[in-house]
Amino acid sequence: MRITSTRVDAVARGAADAVWQTVFAGARPANVTGSSQRVLVGLLALVAGVLALVPGDRAPAGALALAGAATAVAVALTLLHPLWAWRLLIVVVAFADELYGPHARFGWPWAPGLALAAIPVFTAVGRHHRPQVLGCVWLISVGVSALHANVRDELVPIAVLLAVPLVFGRLVSRLRGTERDLADEATHRAVLEERARIARELHDVVAHHMSVLAMRADSARYRFPGLDEGLRDEFQVIQDTARDGMTEMRRMLGLLRAEQSVPETEPQPGAERIEELVERVRAAGTVVRFELRGEYRDLPAGVALSAYRIVQEGLSNAVRHAPGAAVEVVLHIDPGELRLTVRDTGAVSGVPEETGGRAKHGLLGMRERAAALGGSFSAGQRAEGGFAVTVTVPLEDRETRWPSRS
Repeated sequence: MRITSTRVDAVARGAADAVWQTVFAGARPANVTGSSQRVLVGLLALVAGVLALVPGDRAPAGALALAGAATAVAVALTLLHPLWAWRLLIVVVAFADELYGPHARFGWPWAPGLALAAIPVFTAVGRHHRPQVLGCVWLISVGVSALHANVRDELVPIAVLLAVPLVFGRLVSRLRGTERDLADEATHRAVLEERARIARELHDVVAHHMSVLAMRADSARYRFPGLDEGLRDEFQVIQDTARDGMTEMRRMLGLLRAEQSVPETEPQPGAERIEELVERVRAAGTVVRFELRGEYRDLPAGVALSAYRIVQEGLSNAVRHAPGAAVEVVLHIDPGELRLTVRDTGAVSGVPEETGGRAKHGLLGMRERAAALGGSFSAGQRAEGGFAVTVTVPLEDRETRWPSRS
């Protein structure tokens, strides 16, 4: 009995809260982002306002003007606060007799302008509010309509017609939510795949240096005859530790490459191959300017690999999203940091530049590589036109953080 009472109390509180939210509480703002949607709502507001001036019977001009203005404002409010739009519209419906007089032509209070306005208003409410509020909106709307219905049987079609846009709006909201979830999942998967790819590539770099370490520790007793027994044991420990580390890295790499049908056998590229990459893009017809300050040999292997991949993705983005535009690749290797910039001048005349697509997986991969190196990443439109990607990686601790490229 106690459980049943608790459930009843919870239901009652939920219903009371839904009624309060529907009638009195501050309305939830709409989330309208597309300019086409704003234009469509504006046209609907204009048409509904004009139709609201066409009553079933003759009515005072002042009342018609008030009805038309209120109807148009109600539709326009869907862009800001759908629930306030419904409140205004339902008030106009409640006073329909005072505004229009008896509706002999329609037999109910939903004159042409109000009926048209109800479609975007109820749809917007369905998109932006929870089901409990939608139920209250529907009940109140049917109740207000019932005050004017001349025949009892009219309530059934009225109730059905009012429910349709509410349900449609709710379905659109659920669909948009599902699309957002799928997009977020795709982005998350792309991040994980890029991290796995970075790990696979860096494995080859680290494994090379660990194998060199194991080999040098193993050959130390031959290269330095007469070593103290303690030093021999120490070199043996270093050799065993390096080999154990390589074994664990191979196991990890096996997991990361489990879904690959073709093993990667090509050596990982370094920064010195960036110029080859630029030449290939030039050969394909794109104007590319390359500027290098510093020496490749000053770069740790992991940084060099990531620099190549970032330039590769940056050039690919420029060619894809700004076809025909000139591209500039600037690589500055200072004693303290690496600074890499890939920028274009924007799409040539007549070709739209799809910059929105750049914020997807390509930029995610570059951002992940910069983060893995403890660096910073930025990408966006240039004030003078075009798009730019800039990556900065600190090199102060390269002796301790990264093995050298010896």
